Amino acid sequence: MKFLQFSLYSIILTSLVLIASCEDDIDFAGDHVETPVLFGLLDKNDSLHYVKITRTFGGSNNSLEVAQIEDSSYFQDVDIKVEEWAPLPPNNVFTKVRTWVLRDTILTNKVPGAFYSPNQKVYYFKTETYNIANPPVIGDPNTNVALKDEATYRLTASINGGQIVVNGETQLVGSMAITQPSAGGSFSFVKTVNGIKQYNTLSLKANNGNAKVVDARIQFFFNEYFNGVPVQKSFIWKVGEQNGDQIVGSSATFTAGGETFYNLVKQNCTNDPTITKREMTSIRLIMTGGSEDLSKYILVNQPSSSLAQNKPSFTNLTRTDGGPVIGIFSSRMTNKQDKAKFNPTLPNQRALDYLSLKELCSGPITGLLLFCSDNPIDINAGESWVCQ
Repeated sequence: MKFLQFSLYSIILTSLVLIASCEDDIDFAGDHVETPVLFGLLDKNDSLHYVKITRTFGGSNNSLEVAQIEDSSYFQDVDIKVEEWAPLPPNNVFTKVRTWVLRDTILTNKVPGAFYSPNQKVYYFKTETYNIANPPVIGDPNTNVALKDEATYRLTASINGGQIVVNGETQLVGSMAITQPSAGGSFSFVKTVNGIKQYNTLSLKANNGNAKVVDARIQFFFNEYFNGVPVQKSFIWKVGEQNGDQIVGSSATFTAGGETFYNLVKQNCTNDPTITKREMTSIRLIMTGGSEDLSKYILVNQPSSSLAQNKPSFTNLTRTDGGPVIGIFSSRMTNKQDKAKFNPTLPNQRALDYLSLKELCSGPITGLLLFCSDNPIDINAGESWVCQ
């Protein structure tokens, strides 16, 4: 699920563990209040939008054992809808434009931990991804058109035939864009200063638009060859996250160190003597911005540094009966910049520049990992680290 890019999901699970993992000799059966736990993030650059809803549980049984039982975390009956409200001409009055009734599905990507895995039930609806060349039109009858910047999205979750009704509302994160490196620029993790090679520190920047929390990651793709057959591998490097006052002005800036990059490549390569060679295939820069509510949720759920361990709580969800609810319904925006290993017609346009690729193939950290280059420039230059 794409919204798992944020550490929010692990925060929610941590909160649930704290709620549900009390000692066996404490009896919750008498005063336990069933509490929905709902989490969903909308992204106009996504075509599938997910909402997950579970519940807290109590009783005299061992909570850690109950947490491993999938059914213990789900309500018997859940109906979720998301409404789009947008200003319509001529008076720009906010009007309900579209309604999506979410369907449930099972994903198999839940990592092992205190709770059941790998299956998890989620609810989803589908739109088309945003196309800047053909932007969506307010009032368009095509129900699959992209989410809209100017709209407000309202969620209603009816649980167990309306016994519990949860409401949430959000606007979209927008106007966010990667500004550095440029779309045609290379990653340069090595440089020379006065003829001496050094590891370089890159600056990654994004206009944050109305985002109040920004996450930066680099995904490195490469092939490992077994008897001439390539197997695609990749890893994600979380470069950093800025939240609240850490974001200065209208942009978020991160630094990515070259030595760290090569060490991560080494750590993520398979230790298999039957591998005959490796090739980098592409690099992806991922910058994700979250809404103000999402920023607050992350800040509130960070580990407490207080000896008293007193922590505030935050949610933008409500229940019609005034009861408790945990979680958030908010938005984010994900920007991706993909760089191929090189452009066949313009071999100088590389994902890694010449020095950085040479370091990958023959440097002290990764030089024994059999990385090679099939770039025509490197082949014509007779470099020792070209692919054979």
